[in-house]
Amino acid sequence: MKKVTHQRVKFDKVMDFSIIEKLGREEKYSSQVDEYTVPFIKTASSELRGAEEILTNTVVIHFYPNSSDLFRKVTKKINGKEVESLYDPKVKFVLEEIGKLAGQFGTARIMIEGHTDSSMRGSAPASLVKELAGDRAEAVKRALAAQFDLDPDQFNTVGIGWDRPADDDDPSNHAKNRRVEVKIFPAEAIN
Repeated sequence: MKKVTHQRVKFDKVMDFSIIEKLGREEKYSSQVDEYTVPFIKTASSELRGAEEILTNTVVIHFYPNSSDLFRKVTKKINGKEVESLYDPKVKFVLEEIGKLAGQFGTARIMIEGHTDSSMRGSAPASLVKELAGDRAEAVKRALAAQFDLDPDQFNTVGIGWDRPADDDDPSNHAKNRRVEVKIFPAEAIN
């Protein structure tokens, strides 16, 4: 029996817009403006700093060491066979969770902060670690914009690196520290 997979189809792929386009050319409707879509202007992350966020959601995406690839695959031996799987099998679920948040707070600004573990402290420059953390946050932003057809300018990203461990009492817990934090700011937060 063949497995049937269902894929979501965007509304505009099944809707015939020719009638709406035709109406748009008529004088009566041609001056109508879409007041429901909010255009986002690219904003520096520093403009959000200090503003009161609506929500902070800590999500953990396990990145392959020294990688920002969300969908990195690894080969594991299972029952004597080599099987290829995602390094973090929950990554699609986590992205969906963040996408739902973005949908719930449609006009809000979303800050994605990338964090790393401190396993390379003392042997890697902090600037490279922050760059990796920033690349991880950017990877999440790109995946969200593509998967959910969101405006990339709604998101800001920043690489924190190892400066803020998830648990100050256990800064060596590398799995907890390789994470992304998503902060939601009201649209009015931008100066």
